[in-house]
Amino acid sequence: MKRLIRSGEWREFRSGAGRAARTVADMFDRLITWFTPERRARIAFPLEIALGAWLALAILLNQQWWGGIALGLINGGVAVLLGLAVALHRARPAIALAALVAGGLGTVAGFLVGGYPDNGFVFLAAAIVLFGASAYGTSSARWTALGLSLFVAAIMLVTVIISAGTYYGVGLGYVVQHGIALLFWTVVPMLPWVLGELVRSIRNRRQLSATVATVSTQRDAALTRADLEAERTRVARDVHDIVAHSLTVVIAQADGARYATAGDSPAAADAFETIAQTARDALADVRVLLTELRHTQEAGPQPGLDDLDALLQSMRDSGLALEVREFGDRGHLTEARELALYRIVQESLTNALRHGDGAATLELEWGEQAVDLVVTNTAAAGHDGSDTRESTERGHGIDGMRERASLAGGELSVHEGPVFRVRARLPLEQRPDAPTDAQPETAGGEPAMPTGERAAAEVLA
Repeated sequence: MKRLIRSGEWREFRSGAGRAARTVADMFDRLITWFTPERRARIAFPLEIALGAWLALAILLNQQWWGGIALGLINGGVAVLLGLAVALHRARPAIALAALVAGGLGTVAGFLVGGYPDNGFVFLAAAIVLFGASAYGTSSARWTALGLSLFVAAIMLVTVIISAGTYYGVGLGYVVQHGIALLFWTVVPMLPWVLGELVRSIRNRRQLSATVATVSTQRDAALTRADLEAERTRVARDVHDIVAHSLTVVIAQADGARYATAGDSPAAADAFETIAQTARDALADVRVLLTELRHTQEAGPQPGLDDLDALLQSMRDSGLALEVREFGDRGHLTEARELALYRIVQESLTNALRHGDGAATLELEWGEQAVDLVVTNTAAAGHDGSDTRESTERGHGIDGMRERASLAGGELSVHEGPVFRVRARLPLEQRPDAPTDAQPETAGGEPAMPTGERAAAEVLA
């Protein structure tokens, strides 16, 4: 031993023993994992059929054969019925109980024609069937098995009392002996049913534990998704406040510089125009990215302008008296802005249906630069916004509409009161045939600038 310790081989010996122990545990775990309930059911049923056949043969061979042909036929029928009952005690408990009752009646008939019910295998088969009905049967099968168990217990109680007889002057040992026999033969018929109830309780507890574990996992996943969504919303808001604002300032400064240098340096004006256009493209990409970041959606086609008419018709089918007024030709919107317009219309009409008087007006005005949306409805009686819960629910929808409009590069305002009105404006994409270089000229022959861009040019100056 000292040599092993000195040479370090003792540590190797202990680690090898640990690996062997872990290997045995792994083998046991793999066996438990392989022995799934489905595979166990496939293996158990053939074994139950074999057990039923064996008990049928044992009952048949252990029966009383003297007494005539009638007793022989009865004994054969009882053996077949009880064997069938044992084979089906788990798969079909109701059928097994019916076969057990029929076999019990056959045993009584055999007793009436001269037989004697002293076959122990009959009682073993009855115990297996009662256990199966209690552990695997329906509620009716369980109560039937309980009734049969109580009936057998009553018969055993009467039998023990009758067999004890009436004697005078017996000792204490005689009384204790027959008292124990009375208690034993009264409890024994109830044991299969009680064991079946115990097995059922253990199985239900395991299923409940599995359900609780599944629900806990789903709850944790939902909380994780909620935290992730909140973090995504915060990041989207911060990025919008920082990046989008900065890009807007860049666009304004570049346009102002372009107008300020258009007469003196055309090359510089072209450079500023490139800067402004690049910033606009980047701003559009940022807004689309923020829309996807803020509103988590599954991959697949999203609703847009082509689905707007179907949405309006579904609202009418839901009972909303909707009047639609649309002015101008529909312009071109990006997919993100089409989705934002669709969701704003959907939320506005849903609020009108839930909190309004059943009627609403939707106005869409398509301009050269933007599309204006106005949804108006009258608040229903008792829904004027005084209910804190309803105002909170509606406020979440309004916040969502504002975020969608803002991330799409537009704006949204809400007027609450007896008349509820939602106004939204979303910018349109520039049409391919729209002039981009034509600019009004000032008195000096230089192109004029919009007010905001003129202010930016003054800043540069």
